[in-house]
Amino acid sequence: MASKDTFRPSATRLSDWQRAYQAALKEADTRKLFKLVEVAEAAVRTRQAELQENLDHHSERQALRKAVTTLLVVKRNRLKYRQQYFPD
Repeated sequence: MASKDTFRPSATRLSDWQRAYQAALKEADTRKLFKLVEVAEAAVRTRQAELQENLDHHSERQALRKAVTTLLVVKRNRLKYRQQYFPD
């Protein structure tokens, strides 16, 4: 049995942020991708805010940090997004 700190989402019980994140990662159409990345980022940030006062959920926090990083990579590589913290 997994401990309460192990973050293992089942395929049938994905949270809102996980569904939004997966949808963005799977989207091939760059015209749709921009909006899906925005939605996923908002869902991730919302969940991070929900967990802010909770000392549990360490694995989920790590997964959320990874999702933020991955979405930034998607924005840079697939959407050609540039921001000052992305050196050329």
